[in-house]
Amino acid sequence: MNRLGACWASVLIVVCAACATSCSSGTSSQPAQQATSPSQPPAQPATQPAAAAGQPAQPAATASVIATGQYSVDSDLRCDLLEVKRVSGGGLLVKWRIVNTAAAAGPGLTASQPKTINYDGHWIDLYFIDPAENKRYAFLTDAGGNNIAEVFWGNLPAGEQRASWAKFPAPPGTSSKIAVHIPSFPPFEDVPVSQ
Repeated sequence: MNRLGACWASVLIVVCAACATSCSSGTSSQPAQQATSPSQPPAQPATQPAAAAGQPAQPAATASVIATGQYSVDSDLRCDLLEVKRVSGGGLLVKWRIVNTAAAAGPGLTASQPKTINYDGHWIDLYFIDPAENKRYAFLTDAGGNNIAEVFWGNLPAGEQRASWAKFPAPPGTSSKIAVHIPSFPPFEDVPVSQ
């Protein structure tokens, strides 16, 4: 073996020895795996994954609920009022979700026939009232007459939920509470308007 080959062989032996020492002492350059026991579930990530580009964000199941009401046709359908907030341009954004709280198989139903509830309403019943000035506000439309809202109507299977929202003209700045009316649910009274 020539002198250069012997030199490289020596370097290689030193590097391998260092790696062996590092691996046997438990210090590795790779991140350590967390050990979990059957009684402890693995740690969950601290944040939710971001919505895909172009996809509207869905409200988290643990989203803050301002108020809740039951559907007038079926008490297994619930409306959670999530947000009432002033937005730029003199608007008021209202967000809510419709939740089918029925079990997968209700009375008289088999597991293959979960309780689906049909939610139906009328656009005219979607509004809010400002009690300070005793005025009713309908949701906004654009120049083409299209609703500036995304409201769920239709069949909702057991255990599922759908998000909805609508934009309204904002009440005067002095109005701090309103009554929100979602079709076929009791009115949500004295709802604080956030900035």
